[in-house]
Amino acid sequence: MKKKIFILLGVFIGFLALFYGINISQKTSIYVSGSEIKNLINIWKDQTGRSPTNKEIDMIIKNLVNEEILYQEALKLGLNQNDKIIKRRLIQKLEFYKESENLSKVKEENIIKYYNENINSYKLNKRYSFKHIFFSDPKDNYENIKLVLLDIENTSNNEIGEPFIHGDSFIEKGKAAIDSDFGSGFSENIINLEKNTWQGPFKSIYGDHLIYVFDVFPEEIISFEDAKQSVIVNYNDEIKSKVMNNYIYSIIDKYDVIIGEYK
Repeated sequence: MKKKIFILLGVFIGFLALFYGINISQKTSIYVSGSEIKNLINIWKDQTGRSPTNKEIDMIIKNLVNEEILYQEALKLGLNQNDKIIKRRLIQKLEFYKESENLSKVKEENIIKYYNENINSYKLNKRYSFKHIFFSDPKDNYENIKLVLLDIENTSNNEIGEPFIHGDSFIEKGKAAIDSDFGSGFSENIINLEKNTWQGPFKSIYGDHLIYVFDVFPEEIISFEDAKQSVIVNYNDEIKSKVMNNYIYSIIDKYDVIIGEYK
């Protein structure tokens, strides 16, 4: 009697499994790739300076398996939902995957073409080489300033003025660099000065300065060879952007976009 009940119970459970599409023995597969194991072994070598033992390799693999099991369980519990950090990382991984498909070895002719089409992005602006004498309090140094301007040939820079935080001489500095060292707008005092003569004083955020411009370098285009590395980086960035935009455009029709009320 018990045997018949057991058989009937087994048949009943089997019927339920077939009826509801339940696979009682089905398990989630966990796959740990050889490349992932090799990568972690190499990291181990870099960090410890030696190869891991067989026991340590077993531990590396065990940790990978445990990590994957916990990851699968977290997915089943929906812990990945509405998590901005996870969302951002997945987007980054997808971007990297799509970009790597299209960023094979860059062709030289494409780089040259990009350089020529964007040549204005690869130029050096007008630059100035100059020295200066600094006075933190021009009122107290009024006589010294007059002395420099009237008898500069016989006056040593070391005899007057004060140490300046960014130094006394500046070589091939553009407007942005000058403003960074002296304060916004200070470069406007320099761009029209005559060469090889002391002029000023000009006020900065630090105090007053007498300026002596001794060289001016005109605007010039950076040669392709000198700009090549920057061109490659910029070219790849543009390709990445186009690849992602095209990819999104190709799949956006698969999604019904609903934007919630936010005003």
